[in-house]
Amino acid sequence: MRHILIILSLLLFSLTMISCSSDDTETVNEPIQKAGDAVGDVVDPVADVVDDTVDVVNDVVDPVADVVNDGLGQVAGGGGGSATDTDNQSQCTSVRTFQKGIYGKQAKQTNDCGYIVAYYGKLTKLDERGETKWESEITLYQKKHSNLGKPSVIQTRDGGYLYSDNDGIAKVDSNGKIEWTNKKYRDFEDAIEHSNGFFYLVSDELVAHNSKAKVYKFNSKGKKIWRKPFGGGCSREKLRSILETSDGELIIVGGKSHGNNKYPCTFEFYDDAWIIKVDADKGGKIWEKTYGGKNYEQFEDIVKNPKGGYYAIGTACNKKNPPEAGDYCATNMSALWMKIDDGGNSLGKKHYTMGPNQTGFSITNTSSGGTAWVGLNKKNVSSTTLYRAVFYKQSGTKVNYSKIVDLGSGNATSIELTKDGGFIIVAGKNVFKTDSDMKIPTLETVCYRSNKNLCP
Repeated sequence: MRHILIILSLLLFSLTMISCSSDDTETVNEPIQKAGDAVGDVVDPVADVVDDTVDVVNDVVDPVADVVNDGLGQVAGGGGGSATDTDNQSQCTSVRTFQKGIYGKQAKQTNDCGYIVAYYGKLTKLDERGETKWESEITLYQKKHSNLGKPSVIQTRDGGYLYSDNDGIAKVDSNGKIEWTNKKYRDFEDAIEHSNGFFYLVSDELVAHNSKAKVYKFNSKGKKIWRKPFGGGCSREKLRSILETSDGELIIVGGKSHGNNKYPCTFEFYDDAWIIKVDADKGGKIWEKTYGGKNYEQFEDIVKNPKGGYYAIGTACNKKNPPEAGDYCATNMSALWMKIDDGGNSLGKKHYTMGPNQTGFSITNTSSGGTAWVGLNKKNVSSTTLYRAVFYKQSGTKVNYSKIVDLGSGNATSIELTKDGGFIIVAGKNVFKTDSDMKIPTLETVCYRSNKNLCP
């Protein structure tokens, strides 16, 4: 019992010394450290005795240990670190739905179960219920205007965000404060943060001749490491979406231009759907594949197939025997869906259309093993063209759900599978969070511009 009392006395002494310490100055810390060494010297001779009486000591110390552990638990939780992150991750599986009147072009789910929405020169952070937490104006204005590129956003590994558009790129912190910008390079379509810590972005190019789309590699501070051109056939080459492959390289899709029976190069409406695999280290082309015929096909987006390979969405001429001239097919387009293996080979494709002119812009997986995609449907009414949003959910090539609706603000441009099995969707001035069936209650009614009261 005497040994136990000695140990407890020493323990209380050391705890008293620690509680009196200050983290503000090194002059205070140094004596405490030396005192700790002295305590260690005193305790060491008792160690053998403690080992002999460990069962007895445990009976006495356990209640103290419980108190200490409770205190540590409070400190960890109060710090808002990993304990909070774990709680948030577990909450991400709770199904929530909402509809918000927010302009956007792309939206992604964030690590805190909320969402980040990108629009031209703006980021909007939403919580898991769709309520706005903050907005950040991204100033990348350039005197020379460009119609190429589009707003895109990803969450970075440090909890911040990388924004890109037709005017450049910007890195912001977790609260939307700008850390750095780069306006030297522009016309960006999509971006990723690679597992190697670098950012990779893709861009279009529109010139008179010999156009080349670009792949960029930037470091974490926004410095360009390299820029690699691809294509070079005609006036416009398009790279629209980029992913990291399972072997650490890059897979990119877009549209590669070609000529017709009269001209080796034409301005528009003569593209092949294009997929390239690129070396992430040096930027060299590993392989490329094109799909199409004498008229128009193009990929807009790509997503990994959880079972291997990829799914891509885009657009193609929907005529069985496409004409050599482009104008006829320009008003007769279908969404092009394709399943692709790891080598870029097509494993099957399908054209989808509800009306004369349809394009798929964004694709994601579903929780049931299928795909879901969104896009644009055009309908000519007298002298007016209605730009309507289109929504599809399918298993393989079988359509489980489809919907076309005029939101009065354009097409649907972005969809992503969320951790609760639902989807976050951007369509013009609307951000929708749906459950796994993808249905949006307010869109299950007829909605046209002629009766805006029916529109959400």
